[in-house]
Amino acid sequence: MTGKLANRTVIVTGATKGIGREACLALAREGAKIVATGRDEKGGLETAALVGDLGGECLYLRHDIRKENDWRDVFAKTTERFGAPHGLVNNAGIFFVKPLAETTEEDFDNIYSINVEGTFLGVKHAFQSFAASQTQGAIVNVSSLMGQVGFPNAIAYCATKGAITAMTKTAAMEGAAMSPKVRVNSLHPGVIWTPMITGTFGDDKALSDAFAADTPLKMIGLPEYMADAITFLISDDSAYITGAELTADGGRGAD
Repeated sequence: MTGKLANRTVIVTGATKGIGREACLALAREGAKIVATGRDEKGGLETAALVGDLGGECLYLRHDIRKENDWRDVFAKTTERFGAPHGLVNNAGIFFVKPLAETTEEDFDNIYSINVEGTFLGVKHAFQSFAASQTQGAIVNVSSLMGQVGFPNAIAYCATKGAITAMTKTAAMEGAAMSPKVRVNSLHPGVIWTPMITGTFGDDKALSDAFAADTPLKMIGLPEYMADAITFLISDDSAYITGAELTADGGRGAD
């Protein structure tokens, strides 16, 4: 396929549904070869099939982002199939809303291990791969509007997304010192109508309408919008952007 990402390979975690799946499709439309990872094999194979329907190439790999050996396998299998990767989208993560008093240490440890340590391991192994292959790489870490502002009853989630925001800036400084250089940016979605949201609050049109009404642009966020932002940050369209926070929230955080 032709496009601004032709002859490039991008790994997308959490690619079995939602933002991750739409990112795979958007990147493939621009010619990228896709490695879609996640723990849901059925969903991952569906993503790979959808990319194939576009005329693109996609390899699904089962992947627990908390495990460093899984990361080693993902980069090794990616390189074996498509050559060294050019980009990584750290999208996988979990979400829950619970008051501070009811949040257990186990709750906090679990969300931290997935959202923070999983992202850290992805950045670490991407840097190693880019250095070994002498690739000018790009990384997008999917944070959240809740990694920039507080939200009641979400102390654990906000803490993890804030950590990703700060981690991204530090990685960007290290990546800028590499040769060739590596760019690292964070994406901050607002309320996006995905299974992560509907699984917590319910899949209800009245709720969707309420979220839209509470957003300055009066629109509900769709995963396709996030996929477009990810494609921008992975591509050379953002060649002069690193360490940045791209907030795509319909204006929810503007006040």
